Amino acid sequence: MDSPEVAQHYTVWIRVQHAARLKALGKKNRIAESLHIRQLVDEGMPSVEARLAARRIRMEMWPPAQVVVARALKQRLDEEDLRGPWQPLTQEEADRMTLSGRWPGHSPGSLIQRHFTLPAHLLTRLRTAAWRVSEKPLSELERLDLWHHSEDLSPEERELRHEFVEQVYAPPRIVRQALDRYGPQPAEL
Repeated sequence: MDSPEVAQHYTVWIRVQHAARLKALGKKNRIAESLHIRQLVDEGMPSVEARLAARRIRMEMWPPAQVVVARALKQRLDEEDLRGPWQPLTQEEADRMTLSGRWPGHSPGSLIQRHFTLPAHLLTRLRTAAWRVSEKPLSELERLDLWHHSEDLSPEERELRHEFVEQVYAPPRIVRQALDRYGPQPAEL
């Protein structure tokens, strides 16, 4: 028997519409699974066997939100700009990735915090890609003391900061892109 995949809890800020779509998909999937079980029972299958049969196909037919997010994230990380290959994070870089606080960037609109349990290897890929793609602009922002937005910045400094910030791919930005491109779409709900 295969050993279970190691998973980690991950908290991320996603768009309100992403959260609404994931919730709607979850509801749709629960209803579809219940209808499938009822159909199997109506066809003569005992209730326990029908529930077990549904469980066996749940991840493919009616996946929970964390599976949908993981699949979308994997697809996004497989795109050319994030694929790598990347040097593994050093211990110092990995430690820095765990610090609380935001990476420099702009707020993309209304966000809501969500918690997912995702495969550990996928989170490692996410963090590594985010750090490696963002390494140079983050270093420049730090070197030029432009990490934090400030009203004291000159117009030139603001423009320069904006240029570097646009090159930063924080993990939540990558997750939001994954959901934009590969997450549930309104037509599917």
